[in-house]
Order: sequence, then structure tokens, then C-alpha cells
Amino acid sequence: MNVFIFLNGSKSSPPFYREHFETYRNARDTVVCADGGYKLAQQCGIKPDIVVGDLDSLRDDEIEKGVEVRAYPRNKDYSDFELAMRSAEEMAPAWIYVYGALGGRKDHELTNILLLSSVKQSTVFIEEGLEIYGVHEELLILDRKNCICSLLALGGPCHVKEIRGFAFALKDEVLYPSSRGLSNIVTKDEAVISLIHGSLIAVVNREGGEVRSL
Repeated sequence: MNVFIFLNGSKSSPPFYREHFETYRNARDTVVCADGGYKLAQQCGIKPDIVVGDLDSLRDDEIEKGVEVRAYPRNKDYSDFELAMRSAEEMAPAWIYVYGALGGRKDHELTNILLLSSVKQSTVFIEEGLEIYGVHEELLILDRKNCICSLLALGGPCHVKEIRGFAFALKDEVLYPSSRGLSNIVTKDEAVISLIHGSLIAVVNREGGEVRSL
């Protein structure tokens, strides 16, 4: 079972999100919208199962019948996206796919990316030509040969066991929040990132193929 989360960013087109959703969805999957992400799901022709947030971007009459609403006060401690992520994690999905996390306010966009450092479920931001993964133990990268992949230790020091299938090798090395892992290149059809401790953000500039956790 997977969870698909919609935010209200505007980096990619609704047809792109719709095509990706149709490719990866299964019968038992759940669609969660973080407040205004409900409107993006509507533009994609997708009915959500759950709407989470303070609902400052939605009116009650805009939400279809049968959609579960988890409303929070506006003066809350966490963003609508983080609340949506918590709801998704409770379901223990195989993957969490996130649409619309980029392209909005820069502070929201940066916060969304930072949240990947703490999410333990396999999670990926999906955009046209771009995937951003949270890596916590191991990630297998398929069919990204010649793509640029940057490994960023945004959550603090990260002890890398090894990376295989990249132009620039890392083995038993600690990455810190710096440019050390910037602009590596995938050189194999199968590449692996393995960690001993900590977490990374893997930013994959892609032209097709698939990336998945082991």
C-alpha cells in the first residue's frame, strides 16, 4: 500500500502528476491532501480520501462528500504538510509519493525538503525532471545512468557506508551539511546508497527510469 500526498505547489503540471499517479497507484492506496493540495488533486481529476490541515485555503462546500476531514486550528505548531506526513506514516505504507511540494513559497519549500531528513518511511517528492528522496538506510537507483545525483546531509552529520554506481565514490565517510556530495553522476543502471547512521537527501535530475528503496 502506498500513500499519495498532494500539496499546493505549482512546479509541475496536473497532467504530469496524474500520469505518475496512474502509473504507481494500487487498489488499496490512500490519497491525502494537505489543505490547498485538495485543489491540485481536483485539477488532476483525483478524489482524495483525507484532507488534513487548518483549511485556510478551502471552504467546507469545496470538499466532496465522503472525504475525511482532519481539521486543525490555524494557530498550530506544525505545517499542513507535516500533519499530512504524520497521517501517512501512521498507515505504514511502502512508499509515500508527494506532489506539489516545490514551487510555492520558498520558506515552505525549504521546510518541506528538510522534513525528508526526519521521515522514516520511504518518501519521494515527484516533479517533472526531478525526484527528491529521503535516504535513511539504503536506496536503490535504477535506470538513471548519466543523471546528476546530489547527496545532501541536511539533517546533520551522516555516516555513509558506501555508494556504488557513481562517478565519485564514497566509502566509510561522514558527510556534513556542506557541498561535499553535490553533483555526483550515476554511472550504472543500478546504483546504491548505503548508510550506517543519519540521513541524506538524494536529489536526482532524471530523464526516465525508476528509483526505489531496497
